[in-house]
Amino acid sequence: MKLQLSCFVLSFALYSCSHQTQQPTPKLQHAQLTEPQSELIAQGISRLMHSKPIILDKDAFLNNSVLVIGNMKGNESQDKGSNNMPDSFELLIKDKQCFIRHLDSKATELLPQVKCKETD
Repeated sequence: MKLQLSCFVLSFALYSCSHQTQQPTPKLQHAQLTEPQSELIAQGISRLMHSKPIILDKDAFLNNSVLVIGNMKGNESQDKGSNNMPDSFELLIKDKQCFIRHLDSKATELLPQVKCKETD
């Protein structure tokens, strides 16, 4: 009887552990700026891409979560026979923190001072 009870308790414990509801890991969501912050975004992109400072339009990421910028490598890439493709970035949010992600490399940079919201 004692062995049966021990087996029952062990079986119940294993069943409970294997059937716990797991919360999905929150993913980064597409976002838009809540106010113009092009300088902070430009600084984040420059850090992310290890590039010289860039200048963005004041309405960058205000109406869209994706931004396309002409090739940031400039003339260096022309010397190497590159096709000079533009760079694309997306603005993302997770837990009220904003991030910028380079779409090709998936490299992501936290933008601690930027204020954004999930896109509708």
